[in-house]
Amino acid sequence: MAAIHKAVAGGTLSAGTLVILDFEKIRAVNGSYIKGTASWLLTCGQLSSGNTENIIPPRHVADPRPYDLFVCVTGLSPDLVTEFQEFLKPRLLPLLFAKKLAGGAVQEALLLGHLDPALRLTLTAVTDKGNCTAPQLHEMFPEQKITVTAWNNRLNDLHSLRLVRRTRVGRSLEYSPLTKIILWA
Repeated sequence: MAAIHKAVAGGTLSAGTLVILDFEKIRAVNGSYIKGTASWLLTCGQLSSGNTENIIPPRHVADPRPYDLFVCVTGLSPDLVTEFQEFLKPRLLPLLFAKKLAGGAVQEALLLGHLDPALRLTLTAVTDKGNCTAPQLHEMFPEQKITVTAWNNRLNDLHSLRLVRRTRVGRSLEYSPLTKIILWA
């Protein structure tokens, strides 16, 4: 994590980088370890997607700071999955566990932690469609009676939670998944 702290503090990671933390050789973790690794990166990414006016400036290289990045974990044993679930669920945080990787891209991921049902539906739709906008989701699900504004709010929430990427295409915001296949814990 020292190298990642330094890269974030120095601004040398490209915006939108997906950081994949490999836990394959780690046999045990606790909440403090998760907080100092995956949760720290998740916090930096979440801080970058919102209002930064009231954020206390970091005083130390290890303090979270707004930085446009995404995070997932891989190589979790069943015991580590349990530890992550116990850390994430009470904090109402979601995190992707990459089950299959190819060339640095996540092919299949299990969602750990917490995600409310409306956001689950939206994340599934984005993952199934690939790239999409709120108006496209509105057209895809006419039976849901969800307005374009509501779809946009859900997509924005998923971006704030660092579960989808967001890019501006003309006057629209387009969202894309971090994985090709999403599984639910």
